[in-house]
Amino acid sequence: MLLVARKNLFSERTRLAISVGGVALSVLLISLLLSLYRGWDEKVGGFVEHSGIDVWVGSEGARDFLTSASILPVQGSEALNSIQSIEQWSPLIVRPMWGVRVTVPRPADWDEDAATKMNIHFVGYDPQSGIGGPIRIVEGKSTPGPREIVVDEALAKRYGLDVGDMVSAAGRDWTVVGKSSGGDFVASQTVFVSLEQAREVLQMEGLTTFYVLRLKDDVDAGQFADEIERLQPGVVAFTGKEFAANTRDRILGEVLPLLEVVLLLAFIVGLTVAGLTIYTATVEKAREYGILKAVGFTNGYLYRLVFEQSLVTGLLGFTLGVGLTALIAPFARDLVPQFVVLIRWQDVLAVAGMTLLMVVIAAYVPVRRLAAIDPVTVFKA
Repeated sequence: MLLVARKNLFSERTRLAISVGGVALSVLLISLLLSLYRGWDEKVGGFVEHSGIDVWVGSEGARDFLTSASILPVQGSEALNSIQSIEQWSPLIVRPMWGVRVTVPRPADWDEDAATKMNIHFVGYDPQSGIGGPIRIVEGKSTPGPREIVVDEALAKRYGLDVGDMVSAAGRDWTVVGKSSGGDFVASQTVFVSLEQAREVLQMEGLTTFYVLRLKDDVDAGQFADEIERLQPGVVAFTGKEFAANTRDRILGEVLPLLEVVLLLAFIVGLTVAGLTIYTATVEKAREYGILKAVGFTNGYLYRLVFEQSLVTGLLGFTLGVGLTALIAPFARDLVPQFVVLIRWQDVLAVAGMTLLMVVIAAYVPVRRLAAIDPVTVFKA
């Protein structure tokens, strides 16, 4: 039966190519979008997850790292030293802002408004505790000093920054002394300065954005966060997982509906092309199918024949589409830094399932057409 299905398909190679191409295009779009979503999901919440912070404490209204809508006083924070559940704590200043790459030496007619703008998250952390600082140093110094800054490697790659270059941010010029990894939020990247320097340039003496806490091993972070909110009105506390989820939702919550619409359109494209191709092939061979029914072949046999044609089309399209995804993704990532993809085998299986559903639906209309064929009409003049 499979040989008959293959013969019917390959008898019209141009039509087969169009059908396989349509399914492959659908698979390519679905695979790329799923991989893009996974890549963004990993990057956007990655810094919060890998920072080793158990509890984030902010002012009421703060929910995520990206907006950093929090202001807390430093006065009275020494009381945290007396809480036995806390292993280590530190203030952390975070502000989203524009950074500007500075040409060195700076020309006399240098115009900051015309210079290259960088969307950054300016992070001031305590170098002694290291909490909230760079996840991992990949080049240069690990601890920034006065007028020094550590930039994320994704930012450095995107704008061609190297150790020794200069960046203007928060009204001051900073020398890049190191590169770190793990602070890429896709739309923006982290840069790190000392807490003292951040307070000075942002005029936040006596203030901080967050308190970040590391708890002892036997302490439940969720219960501890609830207890902080109960004892300190006007303060919110999140576990590291909750804060990472909120940070992801800040970006992905707005993007996900758009991805879902495009995924649906891609599925419809593949379904339409495959369905039209199989239907046309079935109608053109209606006489042959009628003869088969007349000599005793059952409808079930003919149904399986059409389904196998659709299945072969889907298999070829799936193989081509997944192959193109693996081929295109690295080049797209190099051309567009925001195009962060993560191909997981679970998603490949999901795309295979969607392709199978696509070809089953595509075979439905031709099957109904077969059921309507009257073998008697085949022998009429």
